[in-house]
Amino acid sequence: MQKHYNQYDETVESTRLANGMKVIVNPKPQFNSIYAMLTADFGSINVRLKNRTVPAGIAHFMEHKLFDKEHYDSSDHYAALGASDNAFTSFAQTSYLFTATDNVIENLRVLLDLVYHPFFSPEKIAKEQGIIGQEILMYQDDPNSRLYFDTIANLYSNSPLSADIAGDIPSIAQITEADLYATYRQYYQPGNLTLTLCGPVTLAEILPVLQTLPTTQGDQAELRRLKQQTKRDIQNSVVIPQRETSLSVTTPKLAVGYRGPAPTRTGRDFAQQELAFGIFLQLLFSEDSDIYQHLYQTGIINDSFGFDFEMEADYHFLILAMDTEQPERFSDAIGNVIEQALQDPQRLAPQFNLIKNEELGERISQMNSVSAIANQLGTALDGYTNLFDEIEIINQLDLKTVVKLAQAFFRASQKTINLIK
Repeated sequence: MQKHYNQYDETVESTRLANGMKVIVNPKPQFNSIYAMLTADFGSINVRLKNRTVPAGIAHFMEHKLFDKEHYDSSDHYAALGASDNAFTSFAQTSYLFTATDNVIENLRVLLDLVYHPFFSPEKIAKEQGIIGQEILMYQDDPNSRLYFDTIANLYSNSPLSADIAGDIPSIAQITEADLYATYRQYYQPGNLTLTLCGPVTLAEILPVLQTLPTTQGDQAELRRLKQQTKRDIQNSVVIPQRETSLSVTTPKLAVGYRGPAPTRTGRDFAQQELAFGIFLQLLFSEDSDIYQHLYQTGIINDSFGFDFEMEADYHFLILAMDTEQPERFSDAIGNVIEQALQDPQRLAPQFNLIKNEELGERISQMNSVSAIANQLGTALDGYTNLFDEIEIINQLDLKTVVKLAQAFFRASQKTINLIK
């Protein structure tokens, strides 16, 4: 399938291979560099197998181990080809990527080999347990990291979301060769993978390489069943209203978390809801908003203030955080600001177009970045809504729609307050 965006003279090509893997390409013949990313719809929350669960942190552990083959490391092959590589794991996905200016097809072969040919052994697992263990200890000593993950744990206690993405020392110590292979077979099925590319390459040029991949498809029905169970685990979790932790910090750190209702929309509607709520938050808390300036000038917030909004198939939360000696004042003020905006949305009207234009401008500037485009070529959840589609959606948004979606989030939300001092 091919879709052309006349306004930007951009084309997005896509197909689904016989083995089920989705492939999306934005050809940019005038560019010198290429960015490619292969994503598994498999993150740290996916710890369920058919008859058991596997240790927390296994998705991140597998991300590390897939580079390490029996007789070589994939990063060395990238380096020999002049490419830069990386990978990351989130709650909901694991992605492997490379950037290069030459040897596109050869680098693509390395990426496919990396993901399609796992090799796990007890000796290599033991070595990685030590390496990741050090990484976990480093983050546990980081107050900002603790504040973020502990707040999410408050919002979704005793669910897969309450565990750190990397797991903890005891959980990764339990990971075995059998766990890794069983999890790989379950979640790295081609139908659960999406390859996105942006740069001087076309779908037709890479198809011969992709057609050499195994044609075997996994058990998609079982995969859907496991994901539904994970969704129920998250939705049935309980919110812990308040938590206080002692750590060595100069100034207390406070996070206010809101857990919204589980998203019910999919496809382009999901993308619209996500974009609309992002604009609502920018209207309240971006540095260009009048509300932010008022909060800043009255000392309620300072330069350490920040917020994070996450929306996936199974969860939907907002975290606002700051270093403050007056946590109650900050918490109360944030709650009041949100409530006033929901009750009197017309006060947001004078800045609505400004914030909307900023969102549009940001995306237009991203059109010069192969990484930004490749990262926003969409997912199955949002119906593969890409960067160019997002501009169209934002253009169509009005204040009434934005506020209505924000009201739906906050009116059904539950709140937690997490303090580190």
